[in-house]
Amino acid sequence: MVVLHGGLGNAKRIATRQSESGLNMDAVAEKNGFLVAYLNGTPVTRNLGNRFLGWNAGGGCCGQSAANQIDDVAYIGGAVDDLAKRYGIDRARVFGTGHSNGAMMTQRLVCETKLYAAAVVISGPLNLEASLCTAASGRRILALHGTDDQNVLVAGGVGPKGLSGLAFRSKDYSQQVFTRSGAPYTLQVVLGTGHALANLDAMISKTEGLTIAEKSARFFNLVKP
Repeated sequence: MVVLHGGLGNAKRIATRQSESGLNMDAVAEKNGFLVAYLNGTPVTRNLGNRFLGWNAGGGCCGQSAANQIDDVAYIGGAVDDLAKRYGIDRARVFGTGHSNGAMMTQRLVCETKLYAAAVVISGPLNLEASLCTAASGRRILALHGTDDQNVLVAGGVGPKGLSGLAFRSKDYSQQVFTRSGAPYTLQVVLGTGHALANLDAMISKTEGLTIAEKSARFFNLVKP
């Protein structure tokens, strides 16, 4: 399972549970015997340094990663190739997840490549301009998004608390593009939650009795009987 941090995040902060800890898959992976890769993007701002990273997810998102036209599609694909060679990974069982900018990047990969068999995307739409994602046919997507998200609005547009100032595409747009492309897209709007992954994780744990990590592993059919 490939895990992508959100904008201004990094892989170490997820792995050490300093931020976006809902993406930490370690306990679930150890219990069920699958490999997790926490990947790093590139510096997303000019001035904040190498700890604040992002992805070139398309549609101008986000920051310096997009402005510098970083080829994150090739980078992530190359990372999976390397892991597959080293660990004998079944290439038909590679899955992706990410939050915010990482969710947008994950959907770009589903749209443009056959890297992932399925994806769980949290608080971020497909931000590419695309009427069809031919590579996505047969892939499954679960999208989680808070009703009260003021950074990346469910309905699209510029979020009043968004840091990028970009007008993001809506979740309906994402669902329509992927469904049209033959990729089943399940959108779960989580009531009473905003952009913060911790709040989404807490609400899903409260209402469903499982964490986002556990929910993702079940969606990917990675949970042992």
